[in-house]
Amino acid sequence: MWKLFCSVLVLGLAACASRGPTVAGTERSDWQSYRANTLAQRNQGQLSPVEAQERIESRYEELYGVDPVMEGAFAYGLKLYEAADAGDMSLAEADSLAQSEIDQALAHRDYTMPKYVFPPEASH
Repeated sequence: MWKLFCSVLVLGLAACASRGPTVAGTERSDWQSYRANTLAQRNQGQLSPVEAQERIESRYEELYGVDPVMEGAFAYGLKLYEAADAGDMSLAEADSLAQSEIDQALAHRDYTMPKYVFPPEASH
């Protein structure tokens, strides 16, 4: 009986752990799709680079909440796009630097975010 209980417990925990990333994957897919659509609108001239960056940041915060690393990446990107609007750098250069910073921040988030967090009552 004890072995059966342990086996069921282990299988249950394994199932919970494998289900965690699918929710995050769906949110990430939604945000990446929104980001791609917003950049396409910007490239078609419907939005300025600054407006596009602000919309992308806002959507990220709606899905994930406030993330200090991403806040820094978005602030950096915003300054780059402001410089591009002022003619201090090309839009392609601003895009390359801003997207690189966002990609690095996303990689940091994926690396530091736990896949599954046990509830507090499980530690007793």
